[in-house]
Amino acid sequence: MRTFNYAGGNLHLGTKTYIMGILNITPDSFYDGGRFFDPKNAVKRAVELENEGADILDIGAVSTRPGAIRVSEAEEMQRLRAVFKEIRKNVNIPISVDTYRPSIANFCLNNGANIINDVSGAFNPLLAKVIKDCGAGWIVMHSGGDNVNTEDVLDYPCGIVNHIQMFFDEMLNETMQFGIDNSNICLDAGFGFAKTNEQNIELLKNFDILSSYGCALLCALSRKRFIGELFCEVDPEKRINGTLVANITAVLKGADIIRVHNVNEHKQIICGLDKIVR
Repeated sequence: MRTFNYAGGNLHLGTKTYIMGILNITPDSFYDGGRFFDPKNAVKRAVELENEGADILDIGAVSTRPGAIRVSEAEEMQRLRAVFKEIRKNVNIPISVDTYRPSIANFCLNNGANIINDVSGAFNPLLAKVIKDCGAGWIVMHSGGDNVNTEDVLDYPCGIVNHIQMFFDEMLNETMQFGIDNSNICLDAGFGFAKTNEQNIELLKNFDILSSYGCALLCALSRKRFIGELFCEVDPEKRINGTLVANITAVLKGADIIRVHNVNEHKQIICGLDKIVR
């Protein structure tokens, strides 16, 4: 049986779709920026997400929305120090931390985090060492690279799907050579990062091609701009139906984990879908 291994446990893949609940402790995320910036609100929301049925909690202290101002390492650490230990005390599900900085990963993993959700789009041996030493799960995402902004459009002459396959091949080769097993890796195609709306749609249509690696496969498209484009909805608040349709499509095409803002709305639908397709 395939598994996604993380510090302290694992997920059995192929038996169900796992739901990752998003908790942004930022003032400026595109959908819920500021709502959970206060530590008390963040802890309360973490507990709510677990009670709604989240299998994993994903905490982000830095916004990656288009146009977001880069936050210093010190500021990211301050935001997490203010809330992380209290969240860990109050939830029992695995915690993923959305960071690419080795010092942040080290702090969180040594205080009860299980997974690092790395959006850098590059192999960092310092981060790899922290992850390997802690036996953590590593979500590897295609974003175009360290210095690429979310809204940048890159040239993919061989097509977006082929390009992401080459990126995954390269990253898995790097992690394997570093001594990290594929069972500790989760792949994320990076919807919305350095891709046009058309490329995002092409990626979703062909998402099943990316399920052949044997690693866990994550789909993270909740309420993103291309969902608005696809369903003609400018307001992120009104993109829940589009998100549900897109995530159902991703599950049918092999997604093991879906990363969402609204766990409650997804839980029943995904449970029913699993009974049909799993």
